[in-house]
Amino acid sequence: MVEFLLIKFKMNIQIIKTKKGLKAIKALIELEQKDNVSWYEYLKNRNKKNMNGLALFYRGNKISFKEMFDRADSIAKSMCQSGLVEGDEIGICVSNTPELIYIILAANRLGLKVNLFGANYNKDFLSSIVDGVNKKVLFVSDDNYEKISKIIQSKNIDNIVVTSLTDSLPKNPELCDEYEPELDSYYHFENKAKTIVKKNNNCMRLSSYIAEGKKYSEQLPNRGNLESDFLITYTSGSTKIGFPKEIIHKNRSLITMGRFHDPELCGNPKIPGLRGLAHIHPDSNTDVITCISDNLMQGYSIALEPEYDSKKALDYIILNKPNYLNITTSFLLEIAKQYLIDKKYNQDGKKRKLPFLLATFAVGEVTQKGEEKFINKFLRESRAGSGVSVKGFKLPFTFLSIGGGDCEHGGIFYTLWKSLYQKLYTPKLGRQEIGMLPVPYVVVTALKKDSHGNYVECSYNEPGIIVANSYTNLSCYKNNPQATNSLVLEDNLGRKWVSCKTYGYIDKVGAVHVKGRLPEKENNIIQTFDIDDVITLDTKNILSSTTIENETKYISTIQFQPFTKISKSKIMESLTQRLLTSLPSEIIDLIYLRIIPERENYPTTASGKRNIRALEELGLQDTIKLTNLIDKYKNNKEKPKTLVRKKQ
Repeated sequence: MVEFLLIKFKMNIQIIKTKKGLKAIKALIELEQKDNVSWYEYLKNRNKKNMNGLALFYRGNKISFKEMFDRADSIAKSMCQSGLVEGDEIGICVSNTPELIYIILAANRLGLKVNLFGANYNKDFLSSIVDGVNKKVLFVSDDNYEKISKIIQSKNIDNIVVTSLTDSLPKNPELCDEYEPELDSYYHFENKAKTIVKKNNNCMRLSSYIAEGKKYSEQLPNRGNLESDFLITYTSGSTKIGFPKEIIHKNRSLITMGRFHDPELCGNPKIPGLRGLAHIHPDSNTDVITCISDNLMQGYSIALEPEYDSKKALDYIILNKPNYLNITTSFLLEIAKQYLIDKKYNQDGKKRKLPFLLATFAVGEVTQKGEEKFINKFLRESRAGSGVSVKGFKLPFTFLSIGGGDCEHGGIFYTLWKSLYQKLYTPKLGRQEIGMLPVPYVVVTALKKDSHGNYVECSYNEPGIIVANSYTNLSCYKNNPQATNSLVLEDNLGRKWVSCKTYGYIDKVGAVHVKGRLPEKENNIIQTFDIDDVITLDTKNILSSTTIENETKYISTIQFQPFTKISKSKIMESLTQRLLTSLPSEIIDLIYLRIIPERENYPTTASGKRNIRALEELGLQDTIKLTNLIDKYKNNKEKPKTLVRKKQ
């Protein structure tokens, strides 16, 4: 059961031999022997003494754990009345609202599989998804219905249950204790479900569906165990936009992740009553496992945010007041720009403070040093976290943690409080910088190919493919065995690993440092993130760089740091010199640079991450060739100061 943890190599065996490591092994055994149940049942058991506690927060409305489970049970009765049985797969296209939580809890209690698909996928792909789910019932929220109505109405579905974004809104938001008057428009949605139901005979409101469940007179069953397939979510689709891969996770993934975020196992400080934000699209398991399940497992509450727009993201924070926030780097940079540059929520020179925002995770994409510096400036100036007490101490500002962890691994790298650990253990770590910290229940390493084409383990600080094994791994990609098999890498010792599809290294502390996504083709000269590393060494003046390989050319799209005091020409002169002295000579002639204006952003995908495909489509538009800059600056008598690239 714990055989992969006992593989002896490098830092991991040291972690496992610690008191926490031994506790981790004991906890894994206990899960197997005592908690071989469904996610629903495990979650309910963990919150038996917390039923009156706050579980869900929706635009001012507060819903207890008891109300949440009662509502889920009423929907479960309706599912039984509909004729759904254990193992059936149901389609759900519902935004982040309390109704989403009720539906997935109900389904899991009955041992159903939930397919959480998005409304913005390719139409043919959406059609194939709906073909694969049970036709007795399909759930869709009214903001998504029009986007997929033609597809689902062509599939002979018995009951299309339409939830509304208005279903759980408070009737009198101004009476709520956390009401924000200047954001009053956020407390009101148009109820589109009424019109949808009137126009379509096979559509019904969720309230009507629940009423049907009252006819069910038998006792509700509890079905499923650790090995039951439960959650079907989707990759971000950035590899092939509109065609994400379907990821299947068992109950084991969610239960293991929830258990191992307990303070005695992961080392997190125990802080009761926290609130997380669920605003990432529900078709990503980052939303369901990390934002929803993990928070409920700890007895925390979830602020459910149905909208997803980087231009409104700062409003979402003010509106929902989360203590714990998972958000893409691109979204977080836009928030920081609104706050620091646009001076949003800065009335009469008084900035709105965010004392509740304790832990902020920049997730889903690499966060570069300049970006981290700018985001931390926003967190400091907003006094984020200053109102939350950790073990009796008030913190001056929140901790930005660089998250990670692909959906295939169920979020294993979302290491809470990374920056807090870094500060606490600086003397022990020799003041070296740490990445995403290791945890006892997962084995992580980096692999490279040797001269014979075999995968071998990298040395400390040596870049390679980040691989891992844990009990939060995916079950498989649905209907795609070839893609599933391609994830598994076998090393020269016969050990099998699940690839994280990222490039990085493990340091001597055992922490994981992610450099970037795996390149689509092998390049023995240089990788795109190597160029970005050189460009972003100047963190005082350069915010970020994203380099793409376009045929035989390397195109770097760069943003300067807001508030830099150095002229743009001086920054470019230093950058030119740095590239010339740090990169292989054979690629200097292939590099082109593009500068994004200060207040503009990189294009993003629907998942809120940087859109590499959009940058590729720009080609050489608005770029300047590096060799032209070299010619421009070579006659300068005063040589610009250049930063020496540190060896890893």
